[in-house]
Amino acid sequence: MEAPSPDWSELPVDILHTIFELLECPDNLRVTAVCTAWHKASSEVCHRISQTPWLLYCTEDASPSDVSMYSLSEQRAYMVTLPDPPIAGRFLIGSSHGWLITADEKSDLVLLNPITSEQMRLPPVTTMQHIKPVTSGDGVLEGYEMSYYHGKLFPRIAEPTCTYHLDEYRETVYFKAVLSSDLSSSCDCTVMLIHQPYWQLSFAKVGGETWNWIGIETDYTDGIHHDGWFYAVNTAGTIDSFYFNGTSIIHKRIAYQMLTRPTKVVYIAQAPWGDKLLITRRSRTTNHDTEGTFEIMVYKFDLNNKKLIKMTGIGDHVLFIGHNASLCLPVSDHPQLMSSCVYYTDHAVESLFEAQSKKRDMGIYHLESNVVMNIMSPELWMTWLPPLWLTPNTSKTSHHRTRCLE
Repeated sequence: MEAPSPDWSELPVDILHTIFELLECPDNLRVTAVCTAWHKASSEVCHRISQTPWLLYCTEDASPSDVSMYSLSEQRAYMVTLPDPPIAGRFLIGSSHGWLITADEKSDLVLLNPITSEQMRLPPVTTMQHIKPVTSGDGVLEGYEMSYYHGKLFPRIAEPTCTYHLDEYRETVYFKAVLSSDLSSSCDCTVMLIHQPYWQLSFAKVGGETWNWIGIETDYTDGIHHDGWFYAVNTAGTIDSFYFNGTSIIHKRIAYQMLTRPTKVVYIAQAPWGDKLLITRRSRTTNHDTEGTFEIMVYKFDLNNKKLIKMTGIGDHVLFIGHNASLCLPVSDHPQLMSSCVYYTDHAVESLFEAQSKKRDMGIYHLESNVVMNIMSPELWMTWLPPLWLTPNTSKTSHHRTRCLE
């Protein structure tokens, strides 16, 4: 007599939770399709799973709505079809908490979760401090006029203006955006945007109506959110922190001009052991007339003595920098990654859009040996849209629905 087949749906929920917390995105999506009980158990813990970042990119043989997502843990790529408007016609200015921050054909910002296909619009461009709409005689929006001034100029001096077509604005003005939290686990999410003129900051609530300009400093290149505060760093190594409650901003200057030699892009990351890290990268023109990173330096910020300490390595940790919200992760949670390495993608201020047809600057940089390695071989991505790191997020903001990867 054969033993009865086990009913896997009756496994204790606490055991399911323990198992599902160890799963990466593809397996997490697969278990949700097994049965209702597994779907429910997975949805209860998916926000606690420490996912390994994936590389999101476009390929020549894909449709305008398709992207590839390369899993570092599985060393394989998946094709994902995204909702309209087609991703090939958008502009990517960041990824944070599993969401892409994109600009559509009118340069309005739209959040997109490529795993769940959810989208959310941010306040319109016309609510930004420096922007006025340009309309035709019958009131149709045709473009935007941007005024050039910043908060350190006082009294404000009349500056020239520049007019952009609807889609041209996004190519010139947006630089990077980060979220304060995961939209699927918090109804109170704020976006920090780095933008022209002069790489200044504006904040907006997801679901809000306007952008709030902060005229504190210029030349910001990166930002993160940690313990309720945004931290932003500029090209000179000035670190500012901001607390945004929807109606007002609290600002604290953490450090002023910490770098002896300003650089094009400075990144800031929160280390698991508590330090704030500043990361710089140097590039040079290669034989193919493209920019290539040849040196990355990591500094930890000594808050008590207000100084930077150069690090020769980061031990059993890895960094992810580029157009994503910068990350520092322990290898113990991501054993497929290489210790003391920086996984990087393009993030050039001036040339990201201008060099659409040129080879992208991306790779894995080993901090202790100063060796650069390929992320994958062969490199299958197109030069545009620029690839970027994304931490998969399988949670939905409202109801849960399985989204299978093909």
